[in-house]
Order: sequence, then C-alpha cells, then structure tokens
Amino acid sequence: AGLGVAILGSMMMMAVVLLLSLPLGVAASIYLEEFAPKNRWTDLIEVNIANLAAVPSIVYGILGLAIFINFAGLPTSAPIVGGLVLTLMTLPRIIIPTRAALKAVPPSIRDAALGVGASKLQTVFHHVLPLAAPGILTGMIIGLAQALGETAPLLLIGMVAFVRDFPQGLFDPAAALPVQVYNWTTRGDPGFVERASGAIIVLLIFLVIM
Repeated sequence: AGLGVAILGSMMMMAVVLLLSLPLGVAASIYLEEFAPKNRWTDLIEVNIANLAAVPSIVYGILGLAIFINFAGLPTSAPIVGGLVLTLMTLPRIIIPTRAALKAVPPSIRDAALGVGASKLQTVFHHVLPLAAPGILTGMIIGLAQALGETAPLLLIGMVAFVRDFPQGLFDPAAALPVQVYNWTTRGDPGFVERASGAIIVLLIFLVIM
C-alpha cells in the first residue's frame, strides 16, 4: 500500500507531457502570433484551440482509449499512453497563455529590432521570446499542474488497477498519484483514509515544487 509506483508513474507521465507539449505549444504559439497570415484558416485554428481548452478531461480519456490503445495497440496503464493523453489535454492550456505573453511584448521592441536590420526570425527569437519567457513559463507550470491532478482520463486508459512492481520504462504498467488517491478513498478499510490523506499531501508537495 505504498506510493512508490504512483510517484514514479506520475513523474514519467509529466516527463512525456513536458517533452511533447512545451516545444509543440510554444512553436504553435509563435507561428500563430508572429508568422501566420490573418485569414479564415488561422481564425478556424484559433477558435478550435479555444474550444479544445474547454473540453472536459474525460473526453480526452475516451479519445486516448480509442486512438492510442484500441487503434495504435499501446499497452493499457502505461505512462506513455497517460503522457500522450495528458499532452493532448495540456496543449491548448499552454498555447493560450503563451500567445497572450507574446502579444504583451510592446510592438516598439519588434519595430526597433527590424529597424536596425534584424530579420523577422532574429526579432522573434532574440528579442520577443526572452521578454515573453516569464509568461510562457507560467502557462507551462499551470498546464503541467492541471495535468498532474487529472484522474478521469487516466481511469479510462486502465490506470485504475493495483500495480505491484516499479515500472522500468514508459511501456510498463504504472499508477498515478491522483488515481492512487481515488483508489484508496473507495476502499472500505478505514486505514486507507489516512493513506489517501498522505497521498494528497505528497501530490500537493509535487505541485508546490513545480
């Protein structure tokens, strides 16, 4: 009845989310905000990103079950599947704050850089991005914190079972901290209430560190 497997599983999933959602989210934001032409196509993308941010998390769990497990044949209860599902859920929540941070950089910075001969790419990466970095990091931390606390999508991809052995890789069965809390609170033995409380404290410590 320990938390070791759940802590390791959560860390693996967060690593997958960080490696996938941060580069994709920031790259999409930079393209939409700085390079994309304003037309119906980009308007459609922007509306869809805003809509995806409002989709309930359990819908992403159903999507992950259909695509990653039933179609792609990945193993259930594996950190790689949990990470991919949480990445889909986190992407809009990183893109929206990142675009807001880029938009908050004064236009005079861009004009000054272009005026002294910098290219569009140099202007964005040497001047705009460093100034927007605090806002981007804030959006990333909020997105990851929300992903760390999600339970519903992980239940749908099979992370509800008791796992005895520590996962050796991303494709081995694992548990996650919020799912472990859910498991322990549904058990009849009153001793598990204390364990659930301890698991909640560990989860909060994770969030504070992030």
